Amino acid sequence: MNIDIDRKVSPDIVATVFYLPLRSETFDTVLFTDVIQYLPVNREIQGLLELKRCSKKTGRIILSAPNSVALFTLLDPDRWLFGNRPYTLERLSEIAIGAGLQIELATALGGTWEAMGLLVYYLTGYPVSRLFRRNVTYPARLAKLSDAQYHHASKKGYTIFIVCRQRSLHF
Repeated sequence: MNIDIDRKVSPDIVATVFYLPLRSETFDTVLFTDVIQYLPVNREIQGLLELKRCSKKTGRIILSAPNSVALFTLLDPDRWLFGNRPYTLERLSEIAIGAGLQIELATALGGTWEAMGLLVYYLTGYPVSRLFRRNVTYPARLAKLSDAQYHHASKKGYTIFIVCRQRSLHF
């Protein structure tokens, strides 16, 4: 199920993460990828609490966000055009823990080729697709180089990934 606040992208449900019109404990897995960086500052925990409510007690929530590495932040046109903000692995972990989630995996993956690919896309592909209303194919060579960097974890990786579950209570 795809949920988005923007009706133009044809989601299954139009909603905001702060109020999801869903029953509690609906999902086994929630993918919240490359969204948290657009939420209002200091409201991330509120969003994760709503995702937590919608996930089963045994479910997982998978988060991703851009890593706050100076080179990537500088090269990321999305930051300047759309206002995303990068996170450190530590800060995103704190937010997840603050929402009562237990972290199973926290890592950063990707690298310079991902940043270069996005830069090329925003400088060429995005304007062309907006102007001619056609999808522009991502350069295959850049995609291959970028994908290869996602096989090796690094604190300096382009994207932070965190896999969480609801915190277990042990008595």
